[in-house]
Amino acid sequence: MQGEFRGDFSRNSFDPHKHFSRVLMQQGRVQLDADWNEQAAIIMHYLRTLAADLIGPHAGQGFVITPVAENDTGFTIGVGHYYVDGILCENENELSYYNQEDYPIKKDTHKLEFPILVYLNVWERHISYIEDNTIREIALNGVDTATRAKIVWQVKTEKLESATSCDEIKPAWGELVEKWQPKNRGMLKARVHKKVDTNTNNCMIHPDARYHGVENQLYRVEIHKGGKADGEATFKWSRENSSIAFRLLKQNGNNLTLSSTGRDSITGISCGQWIELTDDTHELLGKPGTLVKVVKVEGNVLTIDSSINLSDFPRNPKVRRWDYQGKKDTTQKTAELLPLSDDNALSIVEGEGDQRWLTLENGIQIQFQPGATYRTGDYWLIPARTATGDILWKQNLHGEPAALSPHGIEYHYAPLAIVVSSERHSSCRQELRLMR
Repeated sequence: MQGEFRGDFSRNSFDPHKHFSRVLMQQGRVQLDADWNEQAAIIMHYLRTLAADLIGPHAGQGFVITPVAENDTGFTIGVGHYYVDGILCENENELSYYNQEDYPIKKDTHKLEFPILVYLNVWERHISYIEDNTIREIALNGVDTATRAKIVWQVKTEKLESATSCDEIKPAWGELVEKWQPKNRGMLKARVHKKVDTNTNNCMIHPDARYHGVENQLYRVEIHKGGKADGEATFKWSRENSSIAFRLLKQNGNNLTLSSTGRDSITGISCGQWIELTDDTHELLGKPGTLVKVVKVEGNVLTIDSSINLSDFPRNPKVRRWDYQGKKDTTQKTAELLPLSDDNALSIVEGEGDQRWLTLENGIQIQFQPGATYRTGDYWLIPARTATGDILWKQNLHGEPAALSPHGIEYHYAPLAIVVSSERHSSCRQELRLMR
């Protein structure tokens, strides 16, 4: 899974390096969500790899960019199909730059200054009933079932200093992609705390050196604010893969009315927890939401510790629960609490070796490796299992936790056009010719 994927999953078992061709169900066996999802991932990986091998990095007959001089729309995006890294992008209706369903930008904040590079940004978004209520079966009276994944394509622009043709862009394309999606967006190690029993023998492992949660969990460590570590970048974590979320219906001061606050303390929201206020606009633009603390829960009404403006979340507002706790006062002698940043997320600190491991809970620790430029929305998944008292995390050749790049979100890019003015532009698209 390289998309957003916030669902209530047990784990992501798909690994392209194992070269599995399919999942085979056996009779009388327990069925798991991970097996079902792995089958879909195997097929999708095969189809997209095949398409990329046959078509190349990008090509298609659609998405023709046409500058418009008569009004303030900038340019139009033509109908049709276009493939980016084997991923099919579909546009059924011609539309303007400022009228994209999945790229909700405004003219006053995204004014076009020519010359510009017009390009496609493609990624996979997780869709639950909160984003699209029609995926639920109404006969079940509100019971949740499966979720969906959606291909999101966004036609974006990049201001150019001097280039006026696609041939000039080709040598610099790698640098542009590195700017949008740095190769080092963070490397994370995860482990169960190795506690040595000093009362017996230094070589003996303490019995508490294990995952001691009472439930199997899928922890999600997600970047909240991007940037560099030690003061700028922040993160948050969830033991439920950030799948606990509810619609935000209305606001009255610091009181928020939700569609629900959950069935119980495990799947709901409780006093003292951190929640993130966000909406489709924030998520589609890759912006972090606003983190606030719950101070009271009464029915479906939450009271939060900070004032917010609901108009800042205009498109399908929602709240999402996170499970971390932190401290504002770094002089507090509460070793188990990590320091909170000004945005109410946890500050990212980087370390190596045995230095600066950060404890989440129940013995689980993480370590951010030095030198990264973090990006909002990138995440790592850490399955924790009670049967072994351990987590599922790749090990290196020395039997130590491996440093892994984010499990998602992976973006894919393709150039579409260079627009110098409303009268002058050139197409960077690769034509996909039909074989007859």
